[in-house]
Amino acid sequence: MNNIIALIFDFDITLSPEFQQQVIFDHWGVDAETFWRECGVLGKQGYDLEHSYMRNMIDYGRRDSKYALTNEKLREFGRQVELYQGLSRKDGFTSVFDDLKTLLNKKEFAEHNIELECYCISGGLKPMIEGAFEAHDLNGYFKEIFACDFDEDDTGKLGYIKETVGHTIKTQKLFMIAKGVSPKNGDHPSLVNEVIHHYRVPFENMIFLGDGQTDIPAFSLVNKNGGKSIAVYREEKTSDGSIDEEHTLETYLNGYKLAIEANRAEQLLPADYSFGKPLKMALLGYVESVAKNIMNKSNSKI
Repeated sequence: MNNIIALIFDFDITLSPEFQQQVIFDHWGVDAETFWRECGVLGKQGYDLEHSYMRNMIDYGRRDSKYALTNEKLREFGRQVELYQGLSRKDGFTSVFDDLKTLLNKKEFAEHNIELECYCISGGLKPMIEGAFEAHDLNGYFKEIFACDFDEDDTGKLGYIKETVGHTIKTQKLFMIAKGVSPKNGDHPSLVNEVIHHYRVPFENMIFLGDGQTDIPAFSLVNKNGGKSIAVYREEKTSDGSIDEEHTLETYLNGYKLAIEANRAEQLLPADYSFGKPLKMALLGYVESVAKNIMNKSNSKI
């Protein structure tokens, strides 16, 4: 019986309101626009986005030791990354993940052993995401993180690009989730190409959340195979913390064109996971809907 629900998130702007690399730029005293402009130059040489920013980070460290990074330093930077309201469990706060767990502990679902597994598929840096989840007490909720990764050189500094996760690689990771291929457990990613007759997690049991261009293939794959998808957008703020309506409208319209108008996602919601907010209600509703579908299929076989 396929009794697993997979809740799958992008990271930057989907779980965190800022791009994670900003923490590093602030520490370095480097202007973000300058860094990304340099990445754009590499892009004109044929580098994709992920390879360009990872190479630029390595190059910074090679030019000046004060910029040199290690994987442990990346984890430390990750612990400084903020998450949207309603996600963090640090300092005793209750998270949307706790509410989802409570939902599936209802007798009707517990009797069918319905489980929720959370995954992160991101073009960001795996050590930073690990650090963020650790700082916000979320490690226990995420079964696997698929993200970009470095290897260290003989001096212990970041020296090589180990893995990148971009547009279509995100769909590969979705198939890995569906088939139960887990690098965390020692599985080689090539196992995703094995022919199987039953998915461990059918696509109709998946719920995917993302915000941008790199999430388009994932949105489309999940949608076309009966799963649920939610596009999120960041509410832009003014200097006093209030909502900047003009820039938020621009962000919303870009998201609408990207996700809803193109029929890639079912909903477009502001990225706020706190009590009573539409995104939290949508997540609870989708998880309950998928759980009831699993339950009904199980009952029909009895």
